[in-house]
Amino acid sequence: MMRFPTPRRCAVWGLFPRGQVMSIIHIAENDPLLSAVLCQRLGAHGHTIVMTPDGDSCVRAMQWARPDLVIADARLPDMTSMELLETLHASGFGRLPKIMLFQSGAVRDRVRIARTGLAACISKPVNLEALLKQVLRSLDVSHAAAA
Repeated sequence: MMRFPTPRRCAVWGLFPRGQVMSIIHIAENDPLLSAVLCQRLGAHGHTIVMTPDGDSCVRAMQWARPDLVIADARLPDMTSMELLETLHASGFGRLPKIMLFQSGAVRDRVRIARTGLAACISKPVNLEALLKQVLRSLDVSHAAAA
């Protein structure tokens, strides 16, 4: 198993393709390969990415780098997706847009979690183009609500 520091920052400074102000995206994913791909692709679009391998370090990292969006694996090593959502809500991040990454067979979990108000549920293996579109859509809605 590959280990990396908690949290790990992968930052690319710039602007969104649409000229919007850059956003901070926290990604909680314990697969180092998928983490690296997401960091590279989202960073290339001008987002600042904060990578964490589990839910606890994701919530802790949010205290020093307040995110505009959270992308999380539904099966993290230290907590379930419901526990992560409850922890985010209790920590004051309940209105933050969240995208969950699910294994393709986890239909029951996906339906239960979708009722909590997620911005999106994305199946693994991740279609990067679909994820990028959903990220932009979620950030557009989030920025419009904040304005």
